[in-house]
Amino acid sequence: MGRADVYSQPDAPDPVLPEGLVRELAAPHIPSGVRLAPGMEVDETGGEARVYLFDCTHTAGGVAVKTQRPHRLRPRTSLSKEAALLDALAEPLAGRIPDLYGYDRGDTDAGPVEFLVLSRVPGRAVVAAGGVPEPARAALFRGVADVLRTVHSLDAGELRSAGTLPTVDGAAALRARLEPNFADLVDQLATHPSRWPLEVPPDRVAERALAALPARLDHPPMPLHSNPGPTHVFTNADGGFTGLIDFGDAYAAHPALDLRSWPDPTDRLLLREGYLDGRSPGAEWDAVWTTAMVYADMGALTGPTLHATPAAADLVDRLGQL
Repeated sequence: MGRADVYSQPDAPDPVLPEGLVRELAAPHIPSGVRLAPGMEVDETGGEARVYLFDCTHTAGGVAVKTQRPHRLRPRTSLSKEAALLDALAEPLAGRIPDLYGYDRGDTDAGPVEFLVLSRVPGRAVVAAGGVPEPARAALFRGVADVLRTVHSLDAGELRSAGTLPTVDGAAALRARLEPNFADLVDQLATHPSRWPLEVPPDRVAERALAALPARLDHPPMPLHSNPGPTHVFTNADGGFTGLIDFGDAYAAHPALDLRSWPDPTDRLLLREGYLDGRSPGAEWDAVWTTAMVYADMGALTGPTLHATPAAADLVDRLGQL
């Protein structure tokens, strides 16, 4: 959780709903012809959500019932926002994001439950698959880039005016959004000084990264997924892209921020290449991108050592650009 995040009811009970109740809540929203198979899997790998997973009989795929965990409620995560975005993106991204079957609230013995009913994206998350086979990496990131360009091009005026999609508009707002996130990383790195490979201290690196942001932004804010990384990108057994899930943290801001969610800098560069597709980004875009890359490299240094060496090398290169 970042400094900007406050869980509104951290002590609320967080019961796992029984299978019969989940089926009852989902039943009015499941399309005709779709039948849930016996059995239910509970996925708690998400930080703020719990997902109840069902296979289907007579049809391929499955159904997911997603709930917001009561003790993890926070302002920037919203199932109603996710429903609105999935609905708006249903046609241009059909087959690459979950199908929205329904969004609702139901009363249970444990209190009211807000939930989504979705199709299951085939395959599994990259993080669960242990990575992407090397021959498939370039094609995977082209697939992710295609989806992100579509998300970013969505006309979200109605969502923004309705207050559904939080918006970071302008250079000052962008800096205000990033400052607490950098501060969190500095705090984390301070508790693990052996992970920091540079002579320049983390707080100074953060200051330089934030100072490198443009003084003004000509690029209008665009809808962002927020975290299109290995926990939300799904692939098949061969590493082919099958879909992107979880739009609950979406917001509108500079599009370069949506390309920083992969801990390996090589993956971020492949995603950038696929996203730009031969176009020149311009000085403003590159400045925001560089700050986002520094943030991603610092984040990689707080986690598993797998990506620490390439992240440290990339960080040295980025500092030379600041």
